[in-house]
Amino acid sequence: MSDIYHRLQLAGEEQDQEQILAVLSAMHKGTLRNDLRLLNFYREIPVNYGAWVQTVEKNFAELLVHQVQAVVIAHHKLTILKSSHFPRDVIAGVTYVNVEKSTVILSNLGYCIVRADRRMSVRVEMGIAIKACFAAPQHETEGTLHDMSLTGLSIKVPRDPGIPLSTKGELSLELPAGLTTVPASLLKVIPDGDGCRLAFEIEPSRPAELSISQFVFQRQVEIIKELKEHPGVTP
Repeated sequence: MSDIYHRLQLAGEEQDQEQILAVLSAMHKGTLRNDLRLLNFYREIPVNYGAWVQTVEKNFAELLVHQVQAVVIAHHKLTILKSSHFPRDVIAGVTYVNVEKSTVILSNLGYCIVRADRRMSVRVEMGIAIKACFAAPQHETEGTLHDMSLTGLSIKVPRDPGIPLSTKGELSLELPAGLTTVPASLLKVIPDGDGCRLAFEIEPSRPAELSISQFVFQRQVEIIKELKEHPGVTP
């Protein structure tokens, strides 16, 4: 199950897709106002632009999208559709992407809950190796920072250290501005390739919050620049 979304069925898989395609078809014909927007997450940053329906067939729809959105869709091979005409948000698989022409073909459309919408603060994924150490009574582990927000973060470690969930301790982070230490509580352990990620809830002090917010903002700027400078994006 993804941390970003959770698929669900309302009337049934086939019926849900038929209903979704009917709404897209009505947008294309102009009988419904087009308020369609697409949502993806690139390095944890939301990418959210408008989209326009080009064609609708029995099992798929072709959309004209923002070129930056097309870059992210090509990377993830899925996208989330948002519109007031849908009873729930819609998730769709992507069978074709043309970044140069800003077009995508969507299939396997179904309803979903976007878990990331519930986040309390902006999260960013790291672009550089930042050392992190969690220390608690009888437990200590080191790893590298994977992603971070003002309320939580995760670190990647080579193996599950066996720390019980809800264990409270301190996380030390070697941020570019200097060493930052925050109280932290272990929320979950997430398998990740040949290792795992430890996700923590954090409660930074005011100085630590300022340091983290500055770092998160700078990382946002870097990620957005990375997207806009993608080779497929027309200047």
